[in-house]
Amino acid sequence: MKALATYYATIQDTPDSEYKVEILEDGPVKKVAVNGNIFEVDYNVGGDSIHSIIMNNKSHGVQITDLDDSTYEVKNRGDYFQVRVIDELQKMRLSRSQSAVVGRQVITAQMPGVILKVYVKPGTQVKAGEPLCVLVAMKMENEIRSPIDGEVKDVYISEGDKTAVGDKMLVVE
Repeated sequence: MKALATYYATIQDTPDSEYKVEILEDGPVKKVAVNGNIFEVDYNVGGDSIHSIIMNNKSHGVQITDLDDSTYEVKNRGDYFQVRVIDELQKMRLSRSQSAVVGRQVITAQMPGVILKVYVKPGTQVKAGEPLCVLVAMKMENEIRSPIDGEVKDVYISEGDKTAVGDKMLVVE
């Protein structure tokens, strides 16, 4: 069955979380494949950001907020995710333009919250994927990981600090 449209969804701050989402049939009930697993999905929008999603005869009340042109904030029963969704053309453009992450990396807060734990200090050697700190947002602990192998150059946060979106937290190079 040929897909009517294909999208790629990734969960922010979660390594290797790419999902291939294919719309197989469009109609009142949509047939969707996620990484090859097929689901029949029905949904209704009940307000600005509340979606009632029925999948496998089970209803889910999900709040979805548009953060920018390809990133969404998804809340479901206390779980919080930032999900980036791109189409095939965007994915192809990104794969051509993105090389490996190298050089100085400034890590910023992706959501407002409170710093629960800081694992590193300036001079700490880290590997890509190694936890740097824990940011609590929406009652969820979010482990912020190093994007590269390198040395922590600057730490701008302390345990108990409040963060806003875009606040500089650490520098790794």
